[in-house]
Amino acid sequence: MRKQGDLEPGQEITLPTEPQWEKAARGTDGWIYSWGDEPDPQRANYVETGIGTTSAVGCFPGGVSAYGVEDLSGNVWEWCRTKWEGNYEDYQNDNDVQGPDHRVLRGGSFGDNERCVRCASRNLVNPDFRYGYFGFRVVVSPCSRTK
Repeated sequence: MRKQGDLEPGQEITLPTEPQWEKAARGTDGWIYSWGDEPDPQRANYVETGIGTTSAVGCFPGGVSAYGVEDLSGNVWEWCRTKWEGNYEDYQNDNDVQGPDHRVLRGGSFGDNERCVRCASRNLVNPDFRYGYFGFRVVVSPCSRTK
């Protein structure tokens, strides 16, 4: 992408940190769901929607976040590069992707109920574990290391 001019100097493609994911989902109003404060199976792919499997990004335009990000609630649990800490309030900003430490997953999946697709819902998993309810998104962000 850099060679094609799609990635500027000083930018990198990476998994989001947990705070990046949360801000994209909640917006500045602190919503409960990425679209507002009430659950709605017309806005996200979760168990009440009845699809029973993943769906293509964009199938739920009513669920877009205040920042224009789609499918932050439901569809698949999304990996974050942040190491798990039991209390989000005491977040230590540990985003080193090396090592076997548990990582944070956010967003819930097509197999979860409305409680799990809330913006506050968190999960932890060993980075070596694979499961059909897990997926990822990438973000373009300023480089965190010197080149």
